[in-house]
Amino acid sequence: MKSTISAILASCLLLGVASEARADTCDTVRGTDPGVMTSFWCTQPWIDFYWDAYDFDKGDWDDGFGWEAACDRRRPLARTFQAIQLLNYASPNEALKTNDFNGNILRWGGNYTIREFDELDARCGDGSKRAYTTWGGFDDYTELYIPFFYNENVVERAGTLIHEARHADWCGHSGNDGSNKCPAKSASCDEKYLDGCSGIGSPSGRGAAGYQVLWLWWYAFEADAQHSSSTMKAFARDEANRILNTMFDVNPCFNITSNGSKIITC
Repeated sequence: MKSTISAILASCLLLGVASEARADTCDTVRGTDPGVMTSFWCTQPWIDFYWDAYDFDKGDWDDGFGWEAACDRRRPLARTFQAIQLLNYASPNEALKTNDFNGNILRWGGNYTIREFDELDARCGDGSKRAYTTWGGFDDYTELYIPFFYNENVVERAGTLIHEARHADWCGHSGNDGSNKCPAKSASCDEKYLDGCSGIGSPSGRGAAGYQVLWLWWYAFEADAQHSSSTMKAFARDEANRILNTMFDVNPCFNITSNGSKIITC
């Protein structure tokens, strides 16, 4: 379902006018997360465009999740906007149209998430997952949970959105099976770094974990100065290496550095 933003709703999103929604049952206000060009991403035209592009709906983002205060980085909605900004603008040669898929994943990753997500919904969750995507049925959607909003930094959140977008492209996990299970012993593992999709109608090539690593790798290698720092590139390195070392049945045999170099490990 696509939602159309009225002028009144858009004003509420930017100015933080309170909605009539009740407070949610989980804690949705925490400490602020490091901002990334906050004067840019929290402008009314930006909010209007990405609210519709990612199919946010008021009913999924009120009750304390941020609909009533879209620029408050203590709340889930603004933290999601931060990750969306990295996905769409971190490339030194950013895509200017949503149908542009030229270049590497850092350039087209934002367009990929826009194309694949049917809707983004905020939920409390039970603390065990960062996010979950349902696809292939009558109602496709991606739910983002409290660990996504508050246990991940903005770079990790961007990587998680790439991961979930790959699922929305009908790519299920293929790993943690047989006698050669992944080190994490997780249902979120893939068989190989370059071959990780399973399920009816699934695409070929990298799975969700592989896409996530690839985006983080390119981010560490060439993210522009406005959307990165040495600390943020170190975040990308650490998250990519965590996935490489634990989330594949077949060891990819490499890690990356914070400047995007490749280290052979086996």
